[in-house]
Amino acid sequence: MSSNLLSTIQKGYTYSKNWPLRPELYPLFPECRVIKATQFALFVTPIIAVFSFFTQFFYLGESFLAQSIAMCSLILSLPIQGFIWLGKRAKSLLPVSLAAWYYQLESKFIEQGIEFKGVARKPTYLDLASALKIAFNKLDETWIKEKF
Repeated sequence: MSSNLLSTIQKGYTYSKNWPLRPELYPLFPECRVIKATQFALFVTPIIAVFSFFTQFFYLGESFLAQSIAMCSLILSLPIQGFIWLGKRAKSLLPVSLAAWYYQLESKFIEQGIEFKGVARKPTYLDLASALKIAFNKLDETWIKEKF
């Protein structure tokens, strides 16, 4: 069970690094917002947790130490929850419309001679992230204007 959870978190981290954070994708996919929120939480939550702990300890005393630690644990778990959501999303199969879009990208790569290791069948969101990253890096700007 715990190894499955850890692999989901790891896959979510990988997915967050592969997904291109482009303005064109923000209205289409929630991944952009979740990745930005998770990155922000990674930076801010340790500061909030330390501030929360010392504030509670200073005002409430040693008798509330367990509650202070529980609150800090909850605050520190927020980025992990983002990675869990991203990990589950990364493993999900693409709906038919997005799968067709993925295969169009794959054929565009082959047409332009771009090296891409495609998926035989049933692509996932992680596969789409890899394809979009390559598309935004290697395809010309006409592709972006054509699709968006």
